[in-house]
Amino acid sequence: MMSFQEMLKSLVESVPGSECAVFADWEGEAVDCFALNSDADHVRFIGAHHGILLDAVKRAGQTAGLGEPKYFVIESEKAAYITAPVHDGYYLVLALSAGIPLARANIEIATTIRKLRGEMGY
Repeated sequence: MMSFQEMLKSLVESVPGSECAVFADWEGEAVDCFALNSDADHVRFIGAHHGILLDAVKRAGQTAGLGEPKYFVIESEKAAYITAPVHDGYYLVLALSAGIPLARANIEIATTIRKLRGEMGY
């Protein structure tokens, strides 16, 4: 079995342009993280704030009758973030450089979510 950090490292290394990934719980606390060039505190900060955003996206989807989000993307001039629910309030955030095509990232995130859920016993 792979550790959570090994799964996150594999995700970051498999998506060109990735900077870091964080696996966090419903309170925004990092369960584990991996970064190529960022410090761990910065990665945890990203994870905590994306948990707040994920809650807002979930509420908006429920209000609109759209159901649970599979993921959401925020892209700015300098960076892109993909945030995806994993299970029971746990979620995954992948940070990338701006302008990176996201198709490969979405495929690798889905694979990583399956691995995380498996390790969690789901």
